[in-house]
Amino acid sequence: MEIDVNIHTYNTYGGHATLSLIGDFLELNSPSFGSSIEELEIHVYFQGGRAKRTLESLFDQYHNFLKGLPSTKFYRKKNRFELNILSELGDSGLVKGYGPPKLGLFVDCAKEIIDSLTLLKPKLKKSDLFDFDAFLSSMQNKVKDLPDTEEKFALLQQQIDDERQRKRDSMDEWDKLGVDWIDYHPKAREILDSPFYWNCADDFAPNGNDTGADVLGFYEEWRPKNKKRSAISFFDSLMSDWEVSLPVDESDDYARQTYEESILGLAFAQLKIDGTCEEEIGGLAIQAIDGMEIRLTELHKDWDLYEERIKTLELMKQKLNDTTLEKQ
Repeated sequence: MEIDVNIHTYNTYGGHATLSLIGDFLELNSPSFGSSIEELEIHVYFQGGRAKRTLESLFDQYHNFLKGLPSTKFYRKKNRFELNILSELGDSGLVKGYGPPKLGLFVDCAKEIIDSLTLLKPKLKKSDLFDFDAFLSSMQNKVKDLPDTEEKFALLQQQIDDERQRKRDSMDEWDKLGVDWIDYHPKAREILDSPFYWNCADDFAPNGNDTGADVLGFYEEWRPKNKKRSAISFFDSLMSDWEVSLPVDESDDYARQTYEESILGLAFAQLKIDGTCEEEIGGLAIQAIDGMEIRLTELHKDWDLYEERIKTLELMKQKLNDTTLEKQ
């Protein structure tokens, strides 16, 4: 089981130098407890803080949300459990800023999280393949392994780093992506058969840059509600929202770049979500790639990453050409 711990304050969310270590600590040397829960996401919320100007409404909404905690969600089809708790250790000042992991905060919050794990049980059914009693007992036994000196804490951090490296070394390129394939069309991985197309951290990938990633996210939300509509209507609406007039003004760098990254991102979003790409969308994406290649060659041929960029553009163009040919 993978256990991830994230923090929330009214205006921050994500990993934390101290608290995120707790998930790794709970994972260390833990056996499997069943296949029904493969991921456990733990979100620790902190109240308080001072609302920045213009963020007062966000501050109020956040604290209203806290009234509903603790809460749990079990995504059975994804074998993922989400646990949301409000920390009683203090206000958001405890997790503010950056810095090295803190022993006291690590120990106190680990105990708080372990105590909260009983909240999982009500959502589990007898048919779920998960030994909750064994899981809870194992996690509670972890309390005695919590470090009580800075030296032991440093050794634990090294052990966690070593285990993280071991996991990375054992993964192939597909595993490293962390893609939840249930979110995509059953044929998507077969069609997009290189990890490159799925790499959300590669700016050259179709959905890796900021614009392409946004297009994929928005299209994921749009398609289930518009199953019979052409993606062109989605694209036109998106360009309007982003203040890009069509046909695009080639002299406007913002409009041209946004358009090109968006249509390319949409073509691959369709392949991922729908398992196919509409001919018009694919054609426009190929035209956009041709334009990118021309400008790169004319203006940026001395760029250190020129050859790599051209290679990725050709790879995407060939894939779009191949999917178009398969329809004919």
